[in-house]
Amino acid sequence: MTELGAYVERFETNSRSRALRGVAAILIGAPIAVVGVIFFVLGQKAGVSGGELFIGAVVGCGLGLALVGAWGCWHAIGKRDETFTLYERGFVHTWGKCTTVVPWTAIEVAIDHTRKNIVAKALGGDVGCLVKLTDGRKILINGFTRNAALLTRTIFEAVGRRPA
Repeated sequence: MTELGAYVERFETNSRSRALRGVAAILIGAPIAVVGVIFFVLGQKAGVSGGELFIGAVVGCGLGLALVGAWGCWHAIGKRDETFTLYERGFVHTWGKCTTVVPWTAIEVAIDHTRKNIVAKALGGDVGCLVKLTDGRKILINGFTRNAALLTRTIFEAVGRRPA
Protein backbone atom coordinates (compact mmCIF):
# COMPACT_ATOMS: atom_id res chain seq x y z
CA MET A 1 0.00 0.00 0.00
CA THR A 2 2.68 2.44 -0.99
CA GLU A 3 0.10 5.07 -2.02
CA LEU A 4 -1.04 5.19 1.62
CA GLY A 5 2.45 5.74 2.98
CA ALA A 6 4.26 3.81 5.66
CA TYR A 7 2.61 1.07 7.71
CA VAL A 8 1.53 2.17 11.19
CA GLU A 9 -0.48 -0.58 12.91
CA ARG A 10 -2.91 -3.46 12.37
CA PHE A 11 -6.23 -3.69 14.24
CA GLU A 12 -8.06 -7.04 14.32
CA THR A 13 -11.74 -7.50 15.12
CA ASN A 14 -12.59 -10.18 17.67
CA SER A 15 -15.41 -12.05 15.89
CA ARG A 16 -15.43 -14.76 18.56
CA SER A 17 -16.30 -12.24 21.28
CA ARG A 18 -18.95 -10.69 19.02
CA ALA A 19 -20.52 -14.14 18.46
CA LEU A 20 -20.41 -15.12 22.13
CA ARG A 21 -22.05 -11.90 23.20
CA GLY A 22 -24.65 -12.33 20.47
CA VAL A 23 -25.48 -15.83 21.65
CA ALA A 24 -25.67 -14.58 25.25
CA ALA A 25 -28.10 -11.82 24.20
CA ILE A 26 -30.28 -14.39 22.42
CA LEU A 27 -30.20 -16.74 25.41
CA ILE A 28 -31.22 -13.93 27.75
CA GLY A 29 -33.70 -12.11 25.49
CA ALA A 30 -35.68 -15.04 24.09
CA PRO A 31 -36.77 -16.47 27.48
CA ILE A 32 -37.71 -13.00 28.71
CA ALA A 33 -39.96 -12.55 25.66
CA VAL A 34 -41.48 -16.02 26.12
CA VAL A 35 -42.22 -15.35 29.80
CA GLY A 36 -43.86 -12.05 28.84
CA VAL A 37 -46.05 -13.77 26.25
CA ILE A 38 -47.03 -16.47 28.77
CA PHE A 39 -48.05 -13.85 31.34
CA PHE A 40 -50.04 -12.00 28.69
CA VAL A 41 -51.90 -15.15 27.60
CA LEU A 42 -52.59 -16.22 31.20
CA GLY A 43 -53.88 -12.74 32.01
CA GLN A 44 -56.18 -12.77 28.99
CA LYS A 45 -57.58 -16.23 29.88
CA ALA A 46 -58.18 -15.15 33.48
CA GLY A 47 -59.94 -12.00 32.30
CA VAL A 48 -57.54 -9.78 34.19
CA SER A 49 -57.03 -6.36 32.70
CA GLY A 50 -54.25 -3.92 33.38
CA GLY A 51 -50.55 -4.48 33.22
CA GLU A 52 -50.55 -4.85 29.43
CA LEU A 53 -48.13 -1.96 29.07
CA PHE A 54 -45.65 -3.61 31.44
CA ILE A 55 -46.04 -7.01 29.80
CA GLY A 56 -45.64 -5.41 26.36
CA ALA A 57 -42.43 -3.75 27.53
CA VAL A 58 -41.13 -7.10 28.83
CA VAL A 59 -41.94 -8.84 25.53
CA GLY A 60 -40.47 -5.96 23.50
CA CYS A 61 -37.25 -5.80 25.51
CA GLY A 62 -36.81 -9.57 25.29
CA LEU A 63 -37.40 -9.60 21.54
CA GLY A 64 -35.17 -6.58 21.06
CA LEU A 65 -32.31 -8.19 22.97
CA ALA A 66 -32.72 -11.45 21.04
CA LEU A 67 -32.70 -9.58 17.70
CA VAL A 68 -29.61 -7.57 18.64
CA GLY A 69 -27.95 -10.87 19.56
CA ALA A 70 -28.92 -12.42 16.23
CA TRP A 71 -27.54 -9.35 14.42
CA GLY A 72 -24.27 -9.69 16.35
CA CYS A 73 -24.00 -13.38 15.42
CA TRP A 74 -24.73 -12.55 11.79
CA HIS A 75 -21.93 -9.99 11.74
CA ALA A 76 -19.55 -12.36 13.53
CA ILE A 77 -20.05 -14.89 10.75
CA GLY A 78 -20.24 -12.42 7.86
CA LYS A 79 -17.29 -10.28 8.93
CA ARG A 80 -15.01 -13.08 10.05
CA ASP A 81 -11.31 -12.15 9.95
CA GLU A 82 -12.09 -8.42 9.79
CA THR A 83 -8.99 -6.24 10.08
CA PHE A 84 -8.08 -2.60 9.73
CA THR A 85 -4.52 -1.82 8.67
CA LEU A 86 -3.54 1.76 9.39
CA TYR A 87 -1.06 3.66 7.20
CA GLU A 88 0.15 7.26 7.28
CA ARG A 89 -2.33 8.47 4.64
CA GLY A 90 -5.27 6.09 5.12
CA PHE A 91 -6.28 2.60 6.08
CA VAL A 92 -7.24 -0.73 4.52
CA HIS A 93 -10.39 -2.54 5.65
CA THR A 94 -10.33 -6.29 5.00
CA TRP A 95 -12.88 -9.01 5.80
CA GLY A 96 -13.48 -12.29 4.05
CA LYS A 97 -12.52 -11.78 0.43
CA CYS A 98 -13.28 -8.05 0.45
CA THR A 99 -10.62 -5.36 0.68
CA THR A 100 -11.29 -1.63 0.71
CA VAL A 101 -8.39 0.80 0.40
CA VAL A 102 -9.35 4.09 2.07
CA PRO A 103 -7.07 7.10 1.61
CA TRP A 104 -8.00 9.98 3.91
CA THR A 105 -9.24 11.95 0.88
CA ALA A 106 -11.85 9.22 0.14
CA ILE A 107 -13.62 9.83 3.46
CA GLU A 108 -16.64 12.10 3.18
CA VAL A 109 -17.34 12.13 6.92
CA ALA A 110 -16.53 10.15 10.05
CA ILE A 111 -19.36 10.02 12.61
CA ASP A 112 -18.79 9.19 16.27
CA HIS A 113 -21.26 6.52 17.47
CA THR A 114 -19.57 5.92 20.82
CA ARG A 115 -21.95 5.21 23.71
CA LYS A 116 -20.85 5.30 27.33
CA ASN A 117 -23.09 2.82 29.13
CA ILE A 118 -22.93 -0.79 30.26
CA VAL A 119 -25.25 -2.13 27.53
CA ALA A 120 -23.22 -0.43 24.79
CA LYS A 121 -20.00 -1.85 26.23
CA ALA A 122 -21.48 -5.36 26.32
CA LEU A 123 -22.58 -5.10 22.69
CA GLY A 124 -19.44 -3.42 21.30
CA GLY A 125 -20.85 0.09 21.14
CA ASP A 126 -18.42 1.54 23.67
CA VAL A 127 -16.36 2.59 20.64
CA GLY A 128 -18.12 3.46 17.43
CA CYS A 129 -17.13 5.19 14.24
CA LEU A 130 -19.12 5.20 11.03
CA VAL A 131 -16.87 6.11 8.10
CA LYS A 132 -18.83 7.33 5.07
CA LEU A 133 -16.80 7.22 1.87
CA THR A 134 -17.21 9.63 -1.04
CA ASP A 135 -18.45 6.73 -3.25
CA GLY A 136 -21.35 6.06 -0.84
CA ARG A 137 -19.93 2.99 0.92
CA LYS A 138 -19.85 2.85 4.72
CA ILE A 139 -17.44 1.18 7.12
CA LEU A 140 -18.28 0.64 10.79
CA ILE A 141 -15.63 0.35 13.46
CA ASN A 142 -16.83 -0.80 16.88
CA GLY A 143 -15.60 -1.96 20.26
CA PHE A 144 -14.95 -5.51 19.07
CA THR A 145 -11.89 -4.24 17.19
CA ARG A 146 -8.70 -4.31 19.24
CA ASN A 147 -7.56 -0.75 20.08
CA ALA A 148 -10.58 0.65 18.25
CA ALA A 149 -10.39 3.90 20.24
CA LEU A 150 -6.90 4.60 18.88
CA LEU A 151 -7.97 3.74 15.32
CA THR A 152 -11.08 5.94 15.44
CA ARG A 153 -9.18 8.83 17.05
CA THR A 154 -6.63 8.63 14.23
CA ILE A 155 -9.41 8.67 11.63
CA PHE A 156 -11.17 11.67 13.26
CA GLU A 157 -7.89 13.57 13.41
CA ALA A 158 -7.05 12.75 9.79
CA VAL A 159 -10.50 13.75 8.51
CA GLY A 160 -10.30 17.00 10.48
CA ARG A 161 -6.78 17.73 9.18
CA ARG A 162 -7.37 17.14 5.49
CA PRO A 163 -7.65 20.08 3.12
CA ALA A 164 -11.21 21.08 2.22
